[in-house]
Amino acid sequence: MDHSLTGVGPGHTRNRKTMSDHDYDELKNARYMSLSCPPSSLQSKALVGAIIDIILDTEERRRARTPDNAASFQEAVGKIVGDLLIGHEVKDAAWSYHPIATSAFSDRPIGYKTFKSIMETMEKAGLIEVSLGRNAKGVQFEGMTTTSYHPSLATRFKPTMVLIGLAEEAAIIEEGASKHFLHQLPKRVIEVRGKSSTVRGIKTKGAKIRFTHSDKSLAMEAEIKELNSFLVSFDLDGAGFSGYRRLFNDGDVEGFDFQWGGRVYAVGDHSYQGMKQQDRARMRIGGEEVVEIDINASYLTILHGISGYALPERDDIYDISGIDRAIVKAWITSTIGHHSFHSRWPKNALAEIKAAGIGKPKSMTMAFLQPTILDHFPMLSDWPSQKISWADLMFIESEIVIGTMVELMRSYGAPCFSVHDSIIVRKKDQKIAVDILENQFLGSASVEPKLKVKQS
Repeated sequence: MDHSLTGVGPGHTRNRKTMSDHDYDELKNARYMSLSCPPSSLQSKALVGAIIDIILDTEERRRARTPDNAASFQEAVGKIVGDLLIGHEVKDAAWSYHPIATSAFSDRPIGYKTFKSIMETMEKAGLIEVSLGRNAKGVQFEGMTTTSYHPSLATRFKPTMVLIGLAEEAAIIEEGASKHFLHQLPKRVIEVRGKSSTVRGIKTKGAKIRFTHSDKSLAMEAEIKELNSFLVSFDLDGAGFSGYRRLFNDGDVEGFDFQWGGRVYAVGDHSYQGMKQQDRARMRIGGEEVVEIDINASYLTILHGISGYALPERDDIYDISGIDRAIVKAWITSTIGHHSFHSRWPKNALAEIKAAGIGKPKSMTMAFLQPTILDHFPMLSDWPSQKISWADLMFIESEIVIGTMVELMRSYGAPCFSVHDSIIVRKKDQKIAVDILENQFLGSASVEPKLKVKQS
């Protein structure tokens, strides 16, 4: 009997539905299963033991597992249960997801066959509900004779009340699953993705790419692992920290050598990077007050420096007389993120403007604003023909921020957490952090940035 998660063939499908049977927004808001949250408390280990017993009673195996395979199986169940229960905790609709394609498991802590077997048996035992993933049909215009498809949502998983009931009995739900299934520091801290693509206005981020380490990437890997081991030793009150990964972009473009992208992203749930600035201001590092040091117009600042232009005298680079700051920022951000000048406002730019409380700039089209903005920022005049791109600017920014974090760690034993274009440090480390950040900018981009210190 086939219980395949792909939905092919007969099998037990009591808790399985297609995505059309569920609310799309709820499915879209699912939590990614990192498979890196093993049981870490006595209660969670006992719960996982009970679930393993249920799986063993439910599955149909002709041969017993070898001792090594049995240990790997038990470890996998623990990480899967941790993800499912944390998804139930942090997501309103309790959905979690992981792609089912074999390629999605090439660098995962759990292999494809093990994951597939466990999820099928948990579904059969009534422990999880499954919503099958699929591609989405493209827009069909009049006269088109072919149908196009684009990647949609991966298969979703959700704990049933049976699993939730077991977790409640173990006092996991009341206390919070994330306290009983702690996120491990990532073993692989360098990630490479291909170039993103856009099909009929729908942007799909580049797929993960398998890569061979070089001396350059190995040095970067060692640096991030050193930072992770250091920073995790500090209690980050009011948020979570389970380590960083450094993500590089355009890995399938000729000439790639770990020089595009390169930002550090915090892994795990309750990451401070996903919090609002006012909430980050209430955090504490080891019980001590923090400040957030923000880089004003980071990419634009770097572009000034590497192009040989001095920064404007005004405090806010985006502050152009007669045009709202949010509109100027949206124009520049959209242009730098694109290979040419836009003829109309992109949707994400309009969303950014709306979020700033400004109505759609009907009279201020991108073409209308272009002469004025280029007059203030002449280094953008030949943007479509420039060899530098957003990925280059992001890499320079990431080197500056990581360099600041490493120097604070090695020279002063001071923790520093990245928020991409800002850093969070203890209030007592503010002065030295500002000095180091300014020196990193001067060394990498030949420009002194405009910094703003935000505090509670």
